[in-house]
Amino acid sequence: MTAISVLDLMMIGEGRTFSDTMDDALALARHVEKHGFKRYWVAEHHNMPGRLTALPF
Repeated sequence: MTAISVLDLMMIGEGRTFSDTMDDALALARHVEKHGFKRYWVAEHHNMPGRLTALPF
């Protein structure tokens, strides 16, 4: 059986905050884990408006 992964672009939409985006990412990671996904990836971005570019840890 092939392992399935998900790639999260972590978009920060209009009227949303960094915290909102982090909460959404956590919810997505938990959701896909429950459904058998094996990996959760976060895309790295540079100079792309609307996408989270740095994590504070």
